[in-house]
Amino acid sequence: MGKLTAGLEMISFARILGSIRLPVSCADESCPEALWIFGNHILASFGESFPCTRVFSEYARKTLPDLNSREDPDYVLLAWLEQEEVLFRTLEKYLITDRLKEGFGDDVDSFISFFLSVQNRRKSRAGHALENHLEEIFISRKICYQRGATTENRARPDFLFPSGGEYHDPFFDSNLLTMLGEKSTCKDRWRQVLSEAERIPDKHLLTLETAISTAQTDEMRGHRLQLVVPEPLAETYTTAQRDWLLDLRSFCEIVSGKQKKSGGRLLL
Repeated sequence: MGKLTAGLEMISFARILGSIRLPVSCADESCPEALWIFGNHILASFGESFPCTRVFSEYARKTLPDLNSREDPDYVLLAWLEQEEVLFRTLEKYLITDRLKEGFGDDVDSFISFFLSVQNRRKSRAGHALENHLEEIFISRKICYQRGATTENRARPDFLFPSGGEYHDPFFDSNLLTMLGEKSTCKDRWRQVLSEAERIPDKHLLTLETAISTAQTDEMRGHRLQLVVPEPLAETYTTAQRDWLLDLRSFCEIVSGKQKKSGGRLLL
């Protein structure tokens, strides 16, 4: 993880503050003054509520204007995700602090309900953030896609390339179709992807999970599931596994190549 850690250290709190043109004289995550400035900028943008995930993902990307997803989609994806996590936790801190200070007394049910709402919001945002930032990378590379298209048995792959229209067209060459699932962590949930697009026997799944066991990746290969892992995370896998893994840049190049072969339109 050394390579990833070194890269993400660049996304420091000082850089975040500077990127939104706020004072950075006290830009340290442990500094209350910096947190106060940073939090108030977010509150000024969104008010006293959580914005929808798509809007918040866009906000996170705008605070890192120097990153170019066309040049290095693997690193940029991780940087955007890291940035959004910092921003979200800062906003969350401001929005739930008052409720925590109020306390719950002897009302255990209220405490459990509040805790679950925070936990579920975090999980939902994390999943949507990955999908949102992947979408932006596909747009920047002019890749045709459809998000959440319906396939057989009302399955909805995260991304279908070039779109659901081509997928359901019996005259469209199935070799030029691609599907991509995304899961921050795989565990046993990777099997869900296998039934999401019957016309596409070789499926792709992007994950942020590190050091998946060889036994599990061998099982994926047996089911014709290709794992896509951002390049900085690939070093946590064995040498043999890395020879098989795809990084995000390579996946994008495969999809772009199919798009050219189909004579497909470029996304404008």
